[in-house]
Amino acid sequence: MARIRNLARIRPVRRILPAAAAATALTALGLAPPALASPVQAAGRAPVPAETGLVPAGAADDGPVPAARAVAIRVYLSGRDPAGLRALAQEVSTPGDPQYRHVLTPAQYTAAFGPTPQQTTAVRSWLRACNLSVTGVNAHYIGASGTAAAVACAVGVPMHVFSWHGRTLRAPAGRPTVPAAVAGDVLSISGLSTLVPTARPATTPPGPAAAAAASSATCSSFFGANPAATLPPAYGTTQPWQPCGYLPSQLRSAYGVTATGLTGQGVRVAVVDAFASATMASDVQMYASLHGEQSWAPGQLTQDVPAGLPAQPSSWDIEELMDVEAVHAIAPSADVVYVAAAGTDDSDFVDALSRIVDHHLADIVTDSWVLGADSGIPSATVAAFEHDFLQGAVEGIGFIFASGDTGSQAASADGSGPAETAVNYPAADPLVTAVGGTTLAIGASGQAEWQTGWETDFAPLSADGSSWTGLPGAFADGSGGGPSSVFPRPPWQRRLVPAAFGNHRVVPDVAMVADQVTGMLVGLTFALPTGSVYVQFATGGTSLAAPLFAGMQALAQQHAGHALGFANPAIYLAAATGKFSDVTDTPPGLTVPLAAVHTVSSVSATGMLSTSEVLATFGRAQDTGLSATTGYDDVTGVGSPAAGYLTYFR
Repeated sequence: MARIRNLARIRPVRRILPAAAAATALTALGLAPPALASPVQAAGRAPVPAETGLVPAGAADDGPVPAARAVAIRVYLSGRDPAGLRALAQEVSTPGDPQYRHVLTPAQYTAAFGPTPQQTTAVRSWLRACNLSVTGVNAHYIGASGTAAAVACAVGVPMHVFSWHGRTLRAPAGRPTVPAAVAGDVLSISGLSTLVPTARPATTPPGPAAAAAASSATCSSFFGANPAATLPPAYGTTQPWQPCGYLPSQLRSAYGVTATGLTGQGVRVAVVDAFASATMASDVQMYASLHGEQSWAPGQLTQDVPAGLPAQPSSWDIEELMDVEAVHAIAPSADVVYVAAAGTDDSDFVDALSRIVDHHLADIVTDSWVLGADSGIPSATVAAFEHDFLQGAVEGIGFIFASGDTGSQAASADGSGPAETAVNYPAADPLVTAVGGTTLAIGASGQAEWQTGWETDFAPLSADGSSWTGLPGAFADGSGGGPSSVFPRPPWQRRLVPAAFGNHRVVPDVAMVADQVTGMLVGLTFALPTGSVYVQFATGGTSLAAPLFAGMQALAQQHAGHALGFANPAIYLAAATGKFSDVTDTPPGLTVPLAAVHTVSSVSATGMLSTSEVLATFGRAQDTGLSATTGYDDVTGVGSPAAGYLTYFR
């Protein structure tokens, strides 16, 4: 472990009232039991700094929530020195800073930045003074439950019912406040609103029937190997059938991994998703065996799974297996720990990340899920996630997130509204590495023949099968990206990101293959009513790109001999010295549009499977303005890692 920075330099802890004095102060502030307390904001209270987005725009106020209705909240704790934590996170992550890579152990983090017993006691006393029952306490938050009247007492505003898009919501009728005595101890409060962001895989996975159909589709063993001679030509030539799904050996070769001899030995990567596949261990071993890959050694794959998980939804099965197999594909000797969120609420994923940083389960964490447009995520959610990101940074842990698969159109924050022009959270957070996507052609010898930014159009066959209709077709999917409307431009983006993007954080940072037409072959077991079946098929998305990049980080860490931590400042420096391959919509020397024939499988509401052929045109999509250009762009970031990137870190 590198030397710890001099703890004497860390900013002093604010003065905390003793427990008895805190209780006295609460009483003095009028925080008696709900029957006596007024929820009206009064002197001696302070607004919670991270409480916005609790009531969606356009919601109609339908009046107070019944006073006796049950409400559960979490009060996230700010800890000893939140400003010092943010400063240290920047210092240990910035090349050239005296504190660069001088990271802390979890125990050192707790001693320097964790909440004090006095802070915890003061917050508990405040909650109990309003007749809220404390349901749980840990180093991150205090859980509490009680009536709506008790919560109104605690936060100084009443709970109301709101109508929004046909839904009924509960939320505060005003800005929450807390007693001044605990204002410095409260980071944020979640649970006040029932509009809770929920996570979903960054890539929409196929169901069992569609996956089975994809597994038998006509395809090419490498790009261009199998011309679609029986189908109409396009752009003046016969187009090839899609790749069958690249194998790990092809990906390692195309990204220059094979020649380095690096395997990720001695590095641990965490994969975070919701729930847990019952067949994960056997499925990944089966996949490695079928393709002559390095087998998983005993203990190389472990799982950190909360007790009592609900039944596994199939939508997460593919995500989990793809993520684990993709890490192993690039870094076959790296240890992988699968960390399961207990559900899909934002708090479930905060808890999963907290387990990683509290116990330092891994140095690299890959996340192929999104919560929705960053413009609609409640600030309480952002604060809770960022606390984990900051703790991870000072401990030398780096977080990697998929940028999403809908171009500039991020899904709405709650998952039920229409897409909007925005970027996805958490990828938009400046404390994480956002991974966008490319379309990649791998040739017969494993060489990368060309890449484009992943922005793909689909054109269907004409009714008579003689041509492709409306070339290049309609936007199908593509790398999420664009400027955030929430987060300012971080220092490490100021040199390479063009001024035309404005003064905000721009997504993504890097990119790897994501186009599902040129994706990776994955395999997993589907549990069907008729029995279980193991299926292999090609898939992709930024859900694939993120764990592939995590594998590259594992190789770079192995070479460096130390954890890379939050690597964005170093990544942008590496890009400035040519350690990334620039990716554009039109690769150098190519003027004819690039395309392939792709089989699309879909299942109707009645369960009927249908397949059809489309022509996929690469890097020319009309998706509201994203484009892969020379230099930094909002499709591929600084580009995809070149072979020199793996040996860049020292």
